[in-house]
Formats: sequence, C-alpha cells, structure tokens
Amino acid sequence: MELTRLAYVSLTRSAHMIDAPSDPPWLPTPQVAVAQLASGILEYAQQTASGDAFRLPYPANLQLALDRLTLLAWHQGAPAPASVVELLQLAQEPFGDWKIDLTGTDVDPDEALLIYGRPTAACEELGSLRGDVEGEIRENALLRAVMDKSRTHNAPRSYIAFRALLIRQPAIAAIELDARLADPDLALLADEVRQAYVEAPPEAMADGVIRTCGGCSGLRLPLDDDRTWVCEDETCPAPGTTGTDHPASEGVWWLRRELRTFITAPGRAELRIADAIGKLGVSVALWPDFDACDIAVFAERPWVADIKAWRNPVRLARRLRERLFTVSPEAERAYVVIGQEQVKAHPRYVARLRKACPQVRPGQRIVAVSEAEFIGAVKRRVEAET
Repeated sequence: MELTRLAYVSLTRSAHMIDAPSDPPWLPTPQVAVAQLASGILEYAQQTASGDAFRLPYPANLQLALDRLTLLAWHQGAPAPASVVELLQLAQEPFGDWKIDLTGTDVDPDEALLIYGRPTAACEELGSLRGDVEGEIRENALLRAVMDKSRTHNAPRSYIAFRALLIRQPAIAAIELDARLADPDLALLADEVRQAYVEAPPEAMADGVIRTCGGCSGLRLPLDDDRTWVCEDETCPAPGTTGTDHPASEGVWWLRRELRTFITAPGRAELRIADAIGKLGVSVALWPDFDACDIAVFAERPWVADIKAWRNPVRLARRLRERLFTVSPEAERAYVVIGQEQVKAHPRYVARLRKACPQVRPGQRIVAVSEAEFIGAVKRRVEAET
C-alpha cells in the first residue's frame, strides 16, 4: 500500500512537471530586463553629467527596459511603472521591495540601481555585463592610449604612476593636479590624465565648498539639507571619515564614473595587497608588462593574480566565464583575488563564486581566493623557503 502511494505521488509529480506551462516566447527574462535598465541608467547618467540641459528622448535602453518590465509585470499580475520617470523612481528602491518577481537575476535583495540619484556599483556591474558601450569604449580607449604611449617610450613607471594616481586620488584639486603632472613619470601622460577626470558636478558643492572623503579620497556629496554629507563610493573602506575641504572656486576634478568603478575600487585592494606582501620581504610587481596581470609575486616561479572588487559574486562569475585573464607559462600559480571589502559584505563570496564559475575552483589553472587567503599563501611560501 505504501509503495503504491509513493508510486502515485511520483507519477503525479512527474505529470505536474510535464504539464507545467512554460513562459510564452514573447516574455522577456528578468535578467535581460534589469541589465538593460542598468545600461539605460548609465547612459542617462552620462548625458546628465555633461552639464548640458537634458533633452528628450530618453536613452533607448531605458524605453526598452520599461517595455520589458511592463510585459513582466502584466504577466505576473504585478503593478508596472507607467513611464520612464516612474521606472527611475523604481530603480531607487532595493530589489527586494520590487513587486515584479526578479527570480533568475544576479541581484541581491538589498541592492538598488540608484542611490542619491547616482548609479550604484550594482548598476555599473549589471550595465557592464549587458554592455555599457560608451563607458567601456572610453575606459578601454583611454587605457589603451596610456599603454601604447608608455610602451613606445619604454616607460613602465609612467603607466604605474598613472594607475596609482587614479586609485589614490579619484577627486583632486585643480592646483594639485597641475603639480602632480609636473612629476616626470606623469608628465608623459599629462593629456591622458586630464582625459580621465571631469569637473566635479554642481551638486557636489554646498556653501561654496567641495568636500572629499578621508576613506577613499573621493567626493562627499551633500544631501538635500546641505548639512549631511555622504561618500559617493559604496566600496569606500571608511565612508564616515572626513577628508580635505576645497573652495569650489578653485576647481576640483573628479575621476570619470567607469574609471572609479573598475580602476579605483579594485585598485585599493591592489595597493593594499602589494604593500602587505612587500613587508614580507618578497619581490612584488604591480601591473607588470603593462597590465598582463594586477600583481606578480616572487621573481622565480612567480605567482600572478587578478584582483576583483565586484559587489556580487554571481555577476563576477558571469564575467569570468566570458573572459579570464591570460596566465603566462612561467607562472607557477594564478589567482583571482577577492578584496576584503567584498568578503566582509558577503562572507561566502568565494564559495559562491567558485560554485557559479567552475573555471576558478581548486585544481584549475586559476583559483579564486580571498585577499587574506592569498596573502596567507604567500607568507607560507616565504616561511617554507627561509
């Protein structure tokens, strides 16, 4: 009798699985719709950051995202945004508060696409996966120009100085930038440095002052009351720390959005890791061979690493499945290293990354580890060889 009942249950479940209706072919996936929304927001942010008055139409990706999310909402019986304006308002809410079911998207419930009217790190990551074409072209073209000029002049120190400046000073007073460009290493790349920065936006000013953050050296932006200031960088290691105040009349430059996300944020971990390893008395090189990797450790049987600061491990896994960095045959070991800020926010970050991207599991040519694990492995090798 029990076996008969179990067989009936099994057959019922199988029939249910077979008969379950599939989504209609015209229905977009939530993942595509959210990624397209992120791309549209990045395009819109770039247009409004130019200083010119915004003119309709909105970027095509915003309208397409509205259409796709509307179809999803109708199919689910959920309320849909009625316009692009409502869509941008929805983008400020955490994904966990959305009425539209976003199952299958690479987002966390507490993430939003906009904070204080500006694209978040989640928005940047989703947009880059979808293809923030303009931002990617600007970033790649600029870095390619920097590498080409540095190679032509056999000036690796200039390339390193350029990267270090973008990491250490995402916001910089105009007079200080002029002084920095007098440095022989940076003078070669003066034009490219100036292309990397734009004027600090008007909303960064209150009472004639532009404030910077002591934790990341980026901008602190005033809220509507003009008395509360917040660091604009979600990945800042110490967002409550006050930095230098600059008179707005003297001019302040701000690193371009895509460079802040994909150069400055991981760069903090790169510099920190290099400093920690250097204190062990080990040979360490940043961006060797003009960015063949982020860090190379040990002169003989080198270990190489690509440092990542993506907020979400599943999104990073998707990017790594598309493109892993090239490892030279001379390298004994190769790693994808996750910065401590990301591991602190997601304690199971590395485990989730390995699960979603088998190419970086233990035993593979490239292995994903945390910042602490990488430094610990280097330390153990140093101790074993002394």
